[in-house]
Amino acid sequence: MSVAHFMRQVLVNPLSGYYMKGDVFGTQGDFITSPEISQMFGELLGIWFLVQWTNLGKPSHIQIAELGPGRGTLMMDMLRAASRFKDFRKAISGIHLIEASPGLRRVQREMLCGIPLSEEQADGGSREGITSAVRKDGLRVHWHDVFEDLPGQFSLVVAHEFFDALPIYKFERTEEGWRELVVDLEDDPASPYHLRFVLAPGPTQASKAFAEHPAYDHFQPGERIEISPDSFRVAHEMAKHINKNGGSALIIDYGKDHIQGDTLRGIHRHQFTHVLTHPGNVDLSADVDFEYLKQATEKLVDSYGSVTQSHLLHSLGIGSRLDMLLAKAAASRREILIGSYHRLVDPKEMGNVYRVMAMTPLGSPIPIGFEKQQPPVHEA
Repeated sequence: MSVAHFMRQVLVNPLSGYYMKGDVFGTQGDFITSPEISQMFGELLGIWFLVQWTNLGKPSHIQIAELGPGRGTLMMDMLRAASRFKDFRKAISGIHLIEASPGLRRVQREMLCGIPLSEEQADGGSREGITSAVRKDGLRVHWHDVFEDLPGQFSLVVAHEFFDALPIYKFERTEEGWRELVVDLEDDPASPYHLRFVLAPGPTQASKAFAEHPAYDHFQPGERIEISPDSFRVAHEMAKHINKNGGSALIIDYGKDHIQGDTLRGIHRHQFTHVLTHPGNVDLSADVDFEYLKQATEKLVDSYGSVTQSHLLHSLGIGSRLDMLLAKAAASRREILIGSYHRLVDPKEMGNVYRVMAMTPLGSPIPIGFEKQQPPVHEA
């Protein structure tokens, strides 16, 4: 089977997929994301969207959407920041979460709406699981399986560590051309995985559709590339939505501004592990190709980035926010705050590994954090 099909089955199979089991985040899970490290991360992203809302004319009816919301921590922190600005908070008509996992929907509902995990809910439920719930501040939270279900309205959209989990295809250049790397059964009973990666003996539909492109002609035999058509499609849908309805988007993930070859990895209990280890019990992710995502948005929105997470957070004033929190914090809390700050922005931690891309309406002002970049040029 293709690596993409393997990833889909391992991560989102309704019966055995890794993400379908519930909460896999935080210190008790397999990995920790930036929102789990410090409230400053989500609060500052909330400020970025506030500035975008202001620069785009302060529309009176908007929605906030998140793809792959994890526990709901990022959205919770963004809404806390939004609540401090009366006009901005008043304009928010609803929250929309793109989440396929019924278990994670329950976790998110508890975080955002205070409804216990065990509680069934007559309002906002269906045979498919939770579809909506109301927060204590009156905002209704909606859940959707796919981004295309998002209502047509001015939208502020965030995707944090979402694209890295989307399926990829892997290809290797050979003397005969591109060949797809696929997952096959391992016959050796001594194999620790009972699965293996092999090269397809000839061209496949995927290699013909995705790898045989002039942009990849410079690769030499033995070199590999990873391509995620699902990522291209979702980025394109996001851009189409903003083009039609207005709004802005941020994509935050680890990756580069170019294609890479061997970044697919397994993550289990905060450690990297072999991709084929215990399918369904190990997270899989691959670096994001931000240039590829930008290509998906061409002529629909202005795309900026990628810039480092450190650069964006410093542009939004994370140093000042840290000082404010330290001034009110107990002595025992200060060391934690300082450590969290360094983990988010230090180049040796998350500061440079995580990168950020922005989408804004065509011809709109350059967004904060991306000022040093040239505005996009669109051909007539």
